[in-house]
Amino acid sequence: MADRKKIIDAIDSFYEDIIDTYKEMERQIASESRLLTIFKKVNYKARITKFKDLKKKAQGISVKKIEIDKDDELAVEVREKLAKSVSLFVDIINAQVSFQTMLLKKSEGEKVNMVDYKKAAYNVQKATEVLQNALRNMDADYANLEENE
Repeated sequence: MADRKKIIDAIDSFYEDIIDTYKEMERQIASESRLLTIFKKVNYKARITKFKDLKKKAQGISVKKIEIDKDDELAVEVREKLAKSVSLFVDIINAQVSFQTMLLKKSEGEKVNMVDYKKAAYNVQKATEVLQNALRNMDADYANLEENE
């Protein structure tokens, strides 16, 4: 049961320290992107740095180091789903960094191809959808794991 507690703690930490921070960053970006704020200067470099820091934090979750009884199928499955969710989170951060870098270049006067811009925005949207699905899948098993801990 102590093994299950480690997985539960890792998932709680992933949500509280990483996912919640990412959601707050998304809200901040959305508020900075409103029509009334179009004349305010946005610090894209700071955004990119925050995303990269969050990526490092996510990569610091050592899922493989969580030792569990191989016969505990539910715990094994939840650990695998956590690993997958962390990996997908890194993908979303990579997409965000790419998109924010493109916005930085545009703000600095560089010519940005509209096709590339739309593709970068689509990559963020698609990565978000994939991560949300993975988190929903993990949540169901996580609830069962937590209930039976």
